[in-house]
Amino acid sequence: MKSVSQVLCLVWAIILIQSCSDNAVSPQDEIRAYINSGVAAAESRDTDALAELMHANYSDQKGYNKKQLNGLLRGYFFRHKNIHLFTKIDAIELLTENEAIVRMHVAMAGSVIADVDALAALRARIYRFELQLIKQDEWLLTHAVWGPASMSDFE
Repeated sequence: MKSVSQVLCLVWAIILIQSCSDNAVSPQDEIRAYINSGVAAAESRDTDALAELMHANYSDQKGYNKKQLNGLLRGYFFRHKNIHLFTKIDAIELLTENEAIVRMHVAMAGSVIADVDALAALRARIYRFELQLIKQDEWLLTHAVWGPASMSDFE
């Protein structure tokens, strides 16, 4: 469904906001900050900020490039005035000092998700993501793969 694809694109794109780069901070902490900033940008429905966090040659499993994804996000934000995300980072794997893979789960709902227990009551949609990041001054998303997940993934 196009709507589900748009939601999925939104979720991984949400993860894409610039983190502050501090040499005293570990790469894993930089990536966590990047993800948290991406969540904030998505919840604010800021497509421009999200687009800045994608590599120019971004691609995903659906065949979307950066421009196509940005268009999908704009449409999704237009139709959904309230977006709230709840994330769980399962793993951050550093391949090199400038390349990483992030495996995570994201729940999405139209109301604030206070904690894991609230997910079922809100009928949140849950997805798993595998994100490939590259660091070029800041972390950028180069590729994403996602699919549906379940409540048990948050336990």
